[in-house]
Amino acid sequence: MRRMTSPHDESSRIAALVSALPPGEGVVLGPGDDAAVLRLTEGRDLVATTDAFVEGRHFDLAWMPAAAVGRRLAAANLSDLAAMAAEPRWALLSMVVPPDAPQEALTAIEPACARLLASEGAAIVGGNLAAAPGPMSFTLTLLGSVERGRHWRRAGARPGDVLAVTGTPGLAGEVVAAALGHTPASLADVPAEAAARWLQPEPRVRVALALAAAGGVRAAIDVSDGLSTDLDHLARASDVGVEVLESAVRAGAWTRASDDYELLLAIDPARFDALAAVARTAGAPFTRIGVCTEGSGAHVLVRSDGTRAALEPRGWDHFGAR
Repeated sequence: MRRMTSPHDESSRIAALVSALPPGEGVVLGPGDDAAVLRLTEGRDLVATTDAFVEGRHFDLAWMPAAAVGRRLAAANLSDLAAMAAEPRWALLSMVVPPDAPQEALTAIEPACARLLASEGAAIVGGNLAAAPGPMSFTLTLLGSVERGRHWRRAGARPGDVLAVTGTPGLAGEVVAAALGHTPASLADVPAEAAARWLQPEPRVRVALALAAAGGVRAAIDVSDGLSTDLDHLARASDVGVEVLESAVRAGAWTRASDDYELLLAIDPARFDALAAVARTAGAPFTRIGVCTEGSGAHVLVRSDGTRAALEPRGWDHFGAR
C-alpha cells in the first residue's frame, strides 16, 4: 500500500524546501543523500563558520518579516567569511521548529537565506529539519575557500596601523532599539531607508576579496557584536592598543550592541589611500576611525571636544547582564 503523506509531515516539508534551492559550483552531490559531496579547487584552504539564530533571542516573527530572518542569518555567516578574505562556497542549514510551526515561515526563511548566499557564490547543499517544543532555531554552517596561506586574521595589527570600517556601524543597533521602543515592537516608525538596510544587510564579501587582492590589510574582524567589542577582540588578538575618534562613526555606535555585518580592518598606513580607493570602487563606504598604538589593552576614545576617555567594550554578550 502506498504511504500517504501530509503536506506538513517531515518528508513533505523537506521536499518543499529543497525544491526551491539553487544549485552551486563544486557540488558533486547535493541535498537528498545522507551527506553532500563537494570539490575544492587545488591550492585553496577550506574556511568554515557557523551561526545560530534562536527565536526570542535573535529574531521575533511578530515584528520581523520571515524573509529578513533568513537573509540576516546568511549575512552573519557571509560576514565571517568576508573577515577571513574567503570566498563563500557551500552551506548546511539546520532547522529546529515546533511541530505546528507554519510552513509559510519556513518556506520564506530558507529561500531568502539561499538567495543571499547565491548572490555571493554559495549554495545550500544539505542540512537537517527537526521538530521540538520551544522556540524555533536556525543554524547555518558556511564553508568557503581562500588561496592557501592568504587568509586574514584578527591577529597581525601593529602600532601605527590605520583602523578603518566599512559601511555605517551602529545602524543595526539603532534600528532594533527603535523597534523595541514600541509596545508591541514595530518597525513602523523607523526611517524607511534605515529599516531597509537592516532588513537586507549587505555583507562585504566582494570588497574583502578586492582589498585582499590589493594587499595591505594586516588584521580584520567583522562587526557583529558592536564596534567597541569587536575592536577589543581585534586589539587583544593583535596585542596592541587603540585610539579612536568618537566623531568618526554614527552617534551611539561606540556604546551599544549592533550586528551590522561590516568589516573592521587594521591597515598598513602606506596602503590606506590605495585601499580606500579599492573600497570605493567596490561600492563600500570606507571610514578611517583611528589608529593602533603601543600598549595592549590601552583603548582610548577621543571625544568630539578633544577630551580623552577609556573605551570599554559594550557590545553583545550572550551571557552578559541584560
